[in-house]
Amino acid sequence: MASRSPFPLAALLLALAFAPLVAGVACRAPAGETGGKGKKEKGGKAANHDDDLKVKPPPPRPIETERVVRALEGEVAALKRALAEGKASSRTGLINAHEHLYELKHLERYLPAARQAGIAATVFVASPRFTIMGNGDKGEPMMSDNFAAILEAKKLYPNEVIAFCTLDPNDPDKLERLKRHVAEGCAGLKLYSGHSNFFKDHGPFDKDGMDEVYHYLEETQLPVNWHVNLAKFMSEFQAVLAKHPNMNLMVPHYGVAFWNPRGPALEQLKTVMRAHKNIYVDTSLGTREILLNGMAAMEPALDDFRAFFTEFQDQIVWGTDSVVTGNPEKTPGWYAKVIWATRDQLEKDVFTTELAAAYSKYYQKGRDGEGRYQGLALPPEILQKVQVDNARRWLKLK
Repeated sequence: MASRSPFPLAALLLALAFAPLVAGVACRAPAGETGGKGKKEKGGKAANHDDDLKVKPPPPRPIETERVVRALEGEVAALKRALAEGKASSRTGLINAHEHLYELKHLERYLPAARQAGIAATVFVASPRFTIMGNGDKGEPMMSDNFAAILEAKKLYPNEVIAFCTLDPNDPDKLERLKRHVAEGCAGLKLYSGHSNFFKDHGPFDKDGMDEVYHYLEETQLPVNWHVNLAKFMSEFQAVLAKHPNMNLMVPHYGVAFWNPRGPALEQLKTVMRAHKNIYVDTSLGTREILLNGMAAMEPALDDFRAFFTEFQDQIVWGTDSVVTGNPEKTPGWYAKVIWATRDQLEKDVFTTELAAAYSKYYQKGRDGEGRYQGLALPPEILQKVQVDNARRWLKLK
């Protein structure tokens, strides 16, 4: 079956209201971690968020280029046709446990696709400039600025946006800043120190003052999304866990073990998860070619991953990690394709995604021209845990 991208009627009307959208500053995935080298996107300089955060009322939006407007209109027409054919998500209440948001206005591109795919709420983690833009600073002030943008999104969509803050281990005020963010509405913490592109700046894990942060996280049980490349930083990670075993912790991207699923990292991850039932992982791989390459890398080891999901079915959450920005490519239909690809990989034995089709710029020579992949076809009871129940428990949602 081809990838699905129809909107329910309400979401479709919302999408129509949103066009034309704003072409904001683009981002790309940092190279060398959750995927291969990301493509550099067109974009502008980082914006001052102050103007974007005033939501009473939202400012009028300038028209994009005529080409983008025509593309959006064509996309909406295609969604109308799909809706007329009766295609829609049969499952609702899903929790997307891992996403990024650059600015408030960019949320308009993601939410219609999320609603169409049955997503009830999304965790948006605050990010430094490097994560959003692919270059630049890896700490403040962008970290706090981006968290402020996510908080404004939460004010508009309190039931659909879950706001995570972040911190720079080099910040001497990091613990007090974290406490202030929690008082402002931070529902969880994102740590980047175990990312290959961040460790030189944010590491080591026991940097001055981090012990107090870990203690605070244990004490409060604040949900933590800690990116850790287990193949590179397993010993440091285990040292922190030995001292602070009770953090409410989620390690995204299977601990970056999906690239070499029969290598040592996945076995190390299993060891950690068996010893620490309070540790979760998420299923996100990355975006664009990182997502497609990641799904291809997992195909030879699908039986191993099915066994992994069976054993750890109470410790896995689902996420997309597509990075929500104003890049012209990232329309509601594009987000729908990404979301459905990440769902279909878990839900079907065979699926297709237009992102990998022969006419896509991400097509990999030698692969099926329809963008065909083999999936996990997990049973409904495991899907319910991974896509709903486990995230609600990790996030302490009522």
